[in-house]
Amino acid sequence: MQNEYETKDMKAATTKSSVPSKDGEIWKEGSIWKFKWKGSECGYASESDAKKGLAKVSGTSKEED
Repeated sequence: MQNEYETKDMKAATTKSSVPSKDGEIWKEGSIWKFKWKGSECGYASESDAKKGLAKVSGTSKEED
């Protein structure tokens, strides 16, 4: 039984993660535009909507709802 066991060499990933680690950076994941803000991740259907959402949560929005 012990003779059947094999180990596998594990290597670090060579690709860079496309998810930003800083709050407020917008990225595209599949067909969804996302950003992180204070521990939460927000997703939008378009980049312009993501920019508007980021402005709203960050307090820099000029629109009043």
